Amino acid sequence: MKKPGVFTRVVGIGATVFLSTIGLAHAVYPERTVTIVVPFPAGGPTDVYARVLGQKLSTALGQPFVIDNRAGATGLIGENYVRNAKPDGYTLLLSSNSSHVISPLMKLKPPFDPVTDFVPLTMLGSYPLALLVGPKVPAKNVAELVAMAKKRPGALNIGSIGEGSVIHFAGEMFKQKTGTDILHIPYKGTPPLTTALMAGEIEMQFNSVSSVKPLVESGRGHALAVTGDKRSALLPNVPSLAEAGYPGIEARVWIGAFAPKGTPQGVTDRLEAEIRRMLVQDADVRTVFAESGTDIVANSGTDFADAMKKEQRTWASLIESLKLQRD
Repeated sequence: MKKPGVFTRVVGIGATVFLSTIGLAHAVYPERTVTIVVPFPAGGPTDVYARVLGQKLSTALGQPFVIDNRAGATGLIGENYVRNAKPDGYTLLLSSNSSHVISPLMKLKPPFDPVTDFVPLTMLGSYPLALLVGPKVPAKNVAELVAMAKKRPGALNIGSIGEGSVIHFAGEMFKQKTGTDILHIPYKGTPPLTTALMAGEIEMQFNSVSSVKPLVESGRGHALAVTGDKRSALLPNVPSLAEAGYPGIEARVWIGAFAPKGTPQGVTDRLEAEIRRMLVQDADVRTVFAESGTDIVANSGTDFADAMKKEQRTWASLIESLKLQRD
């Protein structure tokens, strides 16, 4: 057998050194500040989780993890910023299914694919929504609310935090399942949505259980049900929609972590492992999630990608039936 020449041996040695250097670079990641982009304003659930995650990652990995809120266009501004960022692990995304899955589907030409244009790291957790009616609405349960809506088609209003959000689509699914005609009115976030409910501009809304709970406890609203097939620990006396006789409205908001497509696997593997470890083992993180009514998921990046593909089909079908796609 012919022995390799000097050139071949040198190239082989060089390649080994190069690959070793790459591996070393991943092993010492991060070497400087990492930015976590949140495509929503400060103060919302995604932002809260991002700040907890950033603090814990800073401690665990020895470099600052800072939060950059880039809101607008139902999250598309922040999403596209990360998609176009240098794939080196120093710009990450913490997003929800509203901006990452639904928003692109609302476009006739989706600006990105939520799975293939990013590296899914893990779904941190998900939470149900509560159906809240204003203090002057006489309905004491979902059946009474449905009866009101059917008696006066088009007269009742339901608010959301914007067209294309999970909160909006929960309302649309509710209308489809109950056969009711209720007018959708979008608002720019939870504060104006809450104000509209208190002022009687709208009769109802879906919103996170953590946002709804203070209104229920203070008597400024009545929670009739929560989405899905089980109750929320934050509102244990409120039935699920399935219990109330309206199964199949499974709208939940999830929070997920992503890196830009092309980020080295050594980096994404380390991030995925560290984030999942925190979600499972860190008592502080688990407490924050529990207090906000969010169920921890902490799945693998592969399982997260599969879940998004399934969800894409669900939302795409709803968008098509409602003819909601825009240029």
